[in-house]
Amino acid sequence: MLADLFRRHGWRVKVEPSFRHRKADLLVSRDSFRYIVELKVSSEGRRDRLAPLLSQAILQARAVAQASPEPASPLAIIAAPVISPSVAKGLQNFLADFAPDVAAGIFDREGFLYFIGPGLENLNAPAPNRSRRQHHPPLESAYLFSDLNQWMLKVLLAPHLSEELLRAPRGDYRNASELAEAAQVSMMSAYRFVRQLRQEDFLDSDSEMLRLVRREELMHRWQAAHLRPAPELPLRWIVPVKKERQLPAALHAYSVHPGQKGQPAPRACLGLFAAAEFLGFGFVHGVPPYFYLESLDRGVLHRMGLSPERAEHAPDVYVRVPVFRESVFRGAVEREGVPVADILQIWLDVASHPARGAAQAEQIRRRVLAPILEKRP
Repeated sequence: MLADLFRRHGWRVKVEPSFRHRKADLLVSRDSFRYIVELKVSSEGRRDRLAPLLSQAILQARAVAQASPEPASPLAIIAAPVISPSVAKGLQNFLADFAPDVAAGIFDREGFLYFIGPGLENLNAPAPNRSRRQHHPPLESAYLFSDLNQWMLKVLLAPHLSEELLRAPRGDYRNASELAEAAQVSMMSAYRFVRQLRQEDFLDSDSEMLRLVRREELMHRWQAAHLRPAPELPLRWIVPVKKERQLPAALHAYSVHPGQKGQPAPRACLGLFAAAEFLGFGFVHGVPPYFYLESLDRGVLHRMGLSPERAEHAPDVYVRVPVFRESVFRGAVEREGVPVADILQIWLDVASHPARGAAQAEQIRRRVLAPILEKRP
């Protein structure tokens, strides 16, 4: 049934191909898409039976795809005689939570077909007695601002900003594949991101390139995604120095010598108001400086000359562990040897800060972001 389904939709199908002593169920290809397929079938359409089979199919498809001498993506598929709408939705949520970067399919003998992945959605069909609304549950709006999605937003906006304010590739991208290559993310991540932008009408439907439209609303919602507080810790200098740029100096020293060789060190960069000041857009003064650290590591803090001891009442510095780590650190720029959060990140982070953060955000909006936010036809 599965092989025939692909053939009817113009896919080339090879049954049980072998790759370096590993065998797949199917190899399907069409245009630039090539998938290694693992199919698992259950005699019952219960979620507790299908979810483990889906997990097994994902692992096996990944292993065979890695063994393929030619580039191929894994495609995990499960089937049962009948799969109810509630079970199908539960499995879709399972995929979104635990395997967002894997193409997958779910189908039954009644005709229900659900596929997700580049080039696969034209295979989809609801069962005769199920509404299309049940078959295609709406994507969670918050997913638009996941960590990697925020990074890809920065990549799409980068041509409108100076390289001194945002570190990101700059170019025009025709599709998710080109965006994935430029942003250094998986094709599946870029595909889901572009699909969500299209579904919410944030892409120009008349352009051959990925052009953002309705930017004012998009940026407003992006800012709203940062309203939840980020974990932060007050710190004091172990040896205080009467020096305005003690934190930038410590970050510079850490970036040069982050730790022991062979061990990955947590990424760090200047953030919020101190970052705005360092980039030449300071507006709010008198707030203890902030910096980002990928994970709270007391050894790293000590090497930087900082300690949390007795800091809660009179902090010299705050350290934040970013919720959206890739977006923060991939976009960070370097100024005078100091890693500094990019201007978009600063705008997002300061807006909800009680110490005149809205005023600082408005300054950045007026001086930097106005060209991005101006209305376009």
